[in-house]
Amino acid sequence: MCSQSSALEQQELVQTAGPPRIKARPKRPHADLKIRGRGHEPAPPADPTRVRYLTPDMCRIHLGTYGALHVTVRNERIYGGVYAVYAFPVGHPNGYISLIHTGGQGQEQEQEIGIIRDLAEFPEPQAALVRSALKRRYFVHTIRRICRIGWKHGFVALEVETDKCRAEFLMRCQRKHAVDYGRRGKVLIDVSDNRYLIPDVSQLSPKEHRDFTRIIYW
Repeated sequence: MCSQSSALEQQELVQTAGPPRIKARPKRPHADLKIRGRGHEPAPPADPTRVRYLTPDMCRIHLGTYGALHVTVRNERIYGGVYAVYAFPVGHPNGYISLIHTGGQGQEQEQEIGIIRDLAEFPEPQAALVRSALKRRYFVHTIRRICRIGWKHGFVALEVETDKCRAEFLMRCQRKHAVDYGRRGKVLIDVSDNRYLIPDVSQLSPKEHRDFTRIIYW
């Protein structure tokens, strides 16, 4: 009888061995959000999409090594290898200009230093450096005649005569790639981000106007 009782006790020990079972508590709504604020996890990084506007009080634009554009931000660092990009090239040609720092050797990621609201806020020598950088990036052709316009591989294909040369280019058929210039003009932006200006669409020849508005109808 004792041996039979001992065998049953051993069987119970085997069956109950292992980690104790804890009854799961119902999860409260947003409980995981409350835990994060207790210091057990590092704080989330600052929002990288936050826009920083540059002013003369906080930064200085100058030339550095090999004549490259540099920006020195007070209490931060000197950024070399900077280039300028328009946010609204047609609507705001003298403002909303992004200054971007290109990474050095082994650093492929680019970093936006900040945005200039209005170049007029900066001293003229610094503003001139930014304008020069923009001219190097945006080489604008003024279209004098449209020789041919059609479709190629899903893109709008144009052959034009400009104030500089005869050119062929492809562009996407989207409003953001054929934007208004003044009351009657258009700026065409090709797949390589080059810009072609038609100062007044109504001044095109009847055939050019018909062919152009058949595709760029807005």
